[in-house]
Amino acid sequence: GWFVLDEVIGKHELITYAVALGADGAVQGVDILDYRETHGAEVRNPRWRAQFIGKKSGDALQLDDDIKNISGATLSCRGMTNGIKRVLATYQAALK
Repeated sequence: GWFVLDEVIGKHELITYAVALGADGAVQGVDILDYRETHGAEVRNPRWRAQFIGKKSGDALQLDDDIKNISGATLSCRGMTNGIKRVLATYQAALK
């Protein structure tokens, strides 16, 4: 498997996070390592992050569709969703 460290922009600040990928490229876990924003820290909630487990490159990963949004944390949710989608695309293109 792989452990990928990445950063995305929240509303104004960077969110540093890590994604664990299994040997098959599926998300095994997501952890937020540094959340710098003053609002939207609800993305740290393990239940919200668990939505990504099992996702693979090619899965929709759309906020408000298969990934639930958190009111008041939309930009952080969007950044994290897009970042994890990018990590999965990178796996597919370069790490597989």
